[in-house]
Amino acid sequence: MRQYLELFKLPGVKRLVVSALPGRFAYSMIQLATFFYVKDVTGSITLAGFATGLETLTSALTAGIRGSIIDRFGQFRPLSIFVPSWVLMVYLLTLNDDRTWILVTAALIGLASPPINLAARPLWRDAVGPANLRTAYAIDTTMMNATTVLGPVVATFLAIEFGGFAALWLTSATMAIGGFLMITMPLSRNWIPEKSIPGTSSLWRSRAYQVVLLEGMIFGLGWGLLEISIPSYASLIDRPELSAPLLSTLALASIFGGLVIGGRKSSITPLNGFKVAGLCAAITAAPLALTVPGIWMGIVLAFLGLAIGFAQVYHWETLEAIRPAGTATSAQAWLWTLEGSMLAVGAALGGYLVEQVNPQFALGLVSISLAGATAFIWLFGSRFLQGANRPLSEVEKVAALADLETPLE
Repeated sequence: MRQYLELFKLPGVKRLVVSALPGRFAYSMIQLATFFYVKDVTGSITLAGFATGLETLTSALTAGIRGSIIDRFGQFRPLSIFVPSWVLMVYLLTLNDDRTWILVTAALIGLASPPINLAARPLWRDAVGPANLRTAYAIDTTMMNATTVLGPVVATFLAIEFGGFAALWLTSATMAIGGFLMITMPLSRNWIPEKSIPGTSSLWRSRAYQVVLLEGMIFGLGWGLLEISIPSYASLIDRPELSAPLLSTLALASIFGGLVIGGRKSSITPLNGFKVAGLCAAITAAPLALTVPGIWMGIVLAFLGLAIGFAQVYHWETLEAIRPAGTATSAQAWLWTLEGSMLAVGAALGGYLVEQVNPQFALGLVSISLAGATAFIWLFGSRFLQGANRPLSEVEKVAALADLETPLE
């Protein structure tokens, strides 16, 4: 605790925490705010799922591009464009009830996504120095995870009590506040991009990186199905108020799992940890199709979230161990582009499958996807990931913990 208090005494640290918080809160609300608004104005769970998935898809597909823009031009000019554009698009969504324009606006929201986390991460290095990075990233990740838990709860409450438009208005307002704080922060305005490092061009030729990409895409599909199937299923049985506590249970358990493994003292290698954690996730996801929104689904999600929290840490440690030199940002960015794109596909499919086919079928696909990702690593991918079959250095562990933040959003 003393380390944290000492860190907050350093110039710029409090401002950095406060500045990044509202934008992250907006991101944690946008998915459910969009879902409930579209369902309110169209009466279609399927269209609500498509709109939410389209937001995620266009955001993911352009994540690498936005990251490259930040790397080239710094933070001030890109954020000065992305933030007001995103705020405007979210506001315009509240004025739409035409199905076509809803989907168009949702796509534009994704395209304009301000890279808040990508902007905040390098600022910690300038604010606290290399010696305090692990503590700084722990603070930053905890703050981000807190918004991940609270955002869906607030969005669901506003949507149910006042309508989906109210949740979107608050989402737009918090991003406007956070964006203004980030843009006017001296740390951000004075930040200078790092010079490009030779070696980035070898990223796509790395067989180990290709394996991580494929596993991430399979996992992303299942996770996208899960995130939208829960509120879709709850709405289908006229219990939409269960969406937030169920998703929060999943998120809290994931946070706890990540904190437990992230602070461990263990000789287990990233690859072995990744394999075991993935297997645990597949096993805990197996009963999902047998549950309905309520206490038993909450229990399954709690165990699943715990396993996913373990897997996240080992996943990023594996990436840190096998990525080519000079690709710290691009490896993370392009992984999210492909994994996030499949997550968006899963989100778009989830609402349709729950409403038009069967909720159990949608949840069964979640279990199959997580089992498929695990089987891919165990039976095929691990032979190409032997670079991760060694303990990480302290520098690599810090970099991996930093990557636990949602990239580029």
